[in-house]
Amino acid sequence: MEQISTMFIIFGVIVAFVVLAIILSYQKRRKKYDLMKISLRDIDRMTGHEFEDYLFVLFAGLGYDHTYQTKKSRDFGADLIFEDSHGFKTVVQAKCLSDSLGLKAVQEVYTAKVYYGADKALVLTSTDDISEPCLKLASATDVKIIARVQLEEIIKQFKKGNHEQAQDIIEEPFEKIAYKPEESFVTPEKHRGVIRSGDYFYKRTSRIKKSG
Repeated sequence: MEQISTMFIIFGVIVAFVVLAIILSYQKRRKKYDLMKISLRDIDRMTGHEFEDYLFVLFAGLGYDHTYQTKKSRDFGADLIFEDSHGFKTVVQAKCLSDSLGLKAVQEVYTAKVYYGADKALVLTSTDDISEPCLKLASATDVKIIARVQLEEIIKQFKKGNHEQAQDIIEEPFEKIAYKPEESFVTPEKHRGVIRSGDYFYKRTSRIKKSG
């Protein structure tokens, strides 16, 4: 009898844990899908695809009626496409990151701008760590970057119902930085008529072929 009683207790504990897990999962799902309850801390725990879904709902909720998601694969560099308050078609690359935003995001969304025939290109990220090469390329290609601080303010205004203020942040001009493309140039190494680069070389000769 004592053994049966112990088994019932163990079974009861297991059932209680299962019920608790279901309740917590349900509450988490409710919070996850309610934009009015989502914070930057929640965003930091999102996957890339979850962040894309979140932004799609956010942009539509802000009043951008012509907002579209692209397929999860073969998106050609754009996760979202929306028409801003001035009617400009804009492609968006969404980057949920804990580390630095690099060149690739700008390269991809700039390509998407051409592919989708858009007027503007935008990278929206959860990080504030933007690499200098990324900023330079964004300046050269007119790609706007919305980083963590701006994203936080957009969310704040959205929750307050100040949709126009949130739109202003999304649509305001991107502050560019100075850059010099020639800083990326590498000239051939020359020594005694030999041109070198890595393991390759070419030796120039002074001989000139005579015709005839």
